[in-house]
Amino acid sequence: MSQLLRSLLLLTVSLFLGGCGGGSMPAPTPVGIFVQSTPANQTAYAAMAPPQNQVSFAAFITYSDGSVGSTPISGVQWANSDLWVSLSRNVATCTQPAPVLILGTVFSTVTATAQVSGKTYADSSGLYCL
Repeated sequence: MSQLLRSLLLLTVSLFLGGCGGGSMPAPTPVGIFVQSTPANQTAYAAMAPPQNQVSFAAFITYSDGSVGSTPISGVQWANSDLWVSLSRNVATCTQPAPVLILGTVFSTVTATAQVSGKTYADSSGLYCL
């Protein structure tokens, strides 16, 4: 192999490796939490038995690179203040239908608060009690 060809090959490989993460990248850092509901339509039916009268929630860590953790966070504090919702840990049960206003059924907010890496984060989701 000629010296010129060897130099070009070495240059090409080093450019390729430099553009493919050859250096170290900082690990993503937690920047918040995201609350996901099940069922996804956030609807529970007060006149029905569990699980049709319930919506469950899970909180996940969000990271600086835009990714979301795959494992639900433990130790989350859940809160709701609506009289027609009974909240037990991460499960909201509709005990009666929510009030209906001109624009539709009132949305009941459920808020999650969690400590991640020494910082407190909060996010909200909720449910419709029909």
